[in-house]
Amino acid sequence: MMGSIWQTDNDYERLQDLTDEIVEKAEEKLKVKLPKTYINILKEQNGGYINYNSHPCSEPNSWAEDHVHIDHFFGIGDLAGNEGILQSPYLIKEWDLPENIVLISGDGHTWIALDYRNKKEDPPVIYVDPDVAGIIPLAPNFETFLKGLTYWQ
Repeated sequence: MMGSIWQTDNDYERLQDLTDEIVEKAEEKLKVKLPKTYINILKEQNGGYINYNSHPCSEPNSWAEDHVHIDHFFGIGDLAGNEGILQSPYLIKEWDLPENIVLISGDGHTWIALDYRNKKEDPPVIYVDPDVAGIIPLAPNFETFLKGLTYWQ
């Protein structure tokens, strides 16, 4: 991947600069080990809109036959604010989503998540579409997921 994945002219969903301490506390709070690749892109910019809008998938879903929509990543908020991925426990409960996932993007109807249900480190990335498709695997890990991001016209 060349250059930054972030839209530089759009601060929506962007949080304060990420520190190692915030990462450590977030992992403690969520009881997970976040993928290094995810942490690295968040150190460049802590959440926000990306220069892509989709990722291929193998199953039809509420968005399309062969891809899912993703145009932003949640950052990691400070522990006082409960922003970004730290909202995962609340959103999981609110939207009746599976336990042991960390939501990294979504809008209330569909979600992109790190799936910690069967793996404690370097988790697969899944698409959660509660109304239509259920759970669709997207990539075996976050790094592979990043490489699969595309721009769908």
